[in-house]
Amino acid sequence: MKTKISIGLVLAIALVVIVFTGCEQAAQPTPTATPVTTAAPVTSIDTAEPITSSINLASSAAESTITVNTVETVKAVPDTAYVQLGVTTNGATAEEAQQQNAAQASAFLDAIMAEGVAEDDIKTSYINIYQDYENPNNYIMDNTFSVTIRDIDSVGSVIDAAVKAGANSSYSLSFDISNRDEVYIEALGKAMQSVNSKAAQVAEAGGYTIIRPLSIEEGGSSSYYDVMPAAQEMAADATGASFSTPISPGEIEVSASVNGTFVIQ
Repeated sequence: MKTKISIGLVLAIALVVIVFTGCEQAAQPTPTATPVTTAAPVTSIDTAEPITSSINLASSAAESTITVNTVETVKAVPDTAYVQLGVTTNGATAEEAQQQNAAQASAFLDAIMAEGVAEDDIKTSYINIYQDYENPNNYIMDNTFSVTIRDIDSVGSVIDAAVKAGANSSYSLSFDISNRDEVYIEALGKAMQSVNSKAAQVAEAGGYTIIRPLSIEEGGSSSYYDVMPAAQEMAADATGASFSTPISPGEIEVSASVNGTFVIQ
């Protein structure tokens, strides 16, 4: 009887051990679950969209364009003149040359202001006193002024008055227009109209149609002076009658250029 009980008890204990061991193994995680949680494949999928967009942009057809250039010019009569007027004097000493120069320069400046030149439109541009290397006993002084003459019709009379009063050098006469910006804007407007017309003509000649302008660029401005005469000293005929210095300002051409690029189809 005792032997049967002992065998039964051993069998019961063994059964409990087997069940416990099986439950413990079932509770442990399976080793194949770890690779599923890796993030590398997810990252690769997330970056796929920008690559696709870039490829689409690169594969899109480029627009066809034409580029044309045009230059337009507006002529204007000058209303302003610029001239260099000066005095060159000699003396046995530097002081003597300077004193003589100062007297003649003051006289001719007063004379041109009497002709309507404003004091603010006169400025010293060059002054120099030096010993004559060919004649050491002689000193030379040059004194030159930049003069702006705003009454274009008085240019000749201003030069004449300066020479009468002691000016003995005059050069670098040039002309300009006081409303240069306005004239340039007028030329630029003509250039804008011209570039559109020219683009349409070029496109039509090639069998294309203008869709829209892609870019319009201002090419810059330039000026051309029809006449830039050199000033002349006063002259006299045999009877002693004096002649006025002839001045012809001519016309000034102000140009504007435009570059245009247009989309065509």
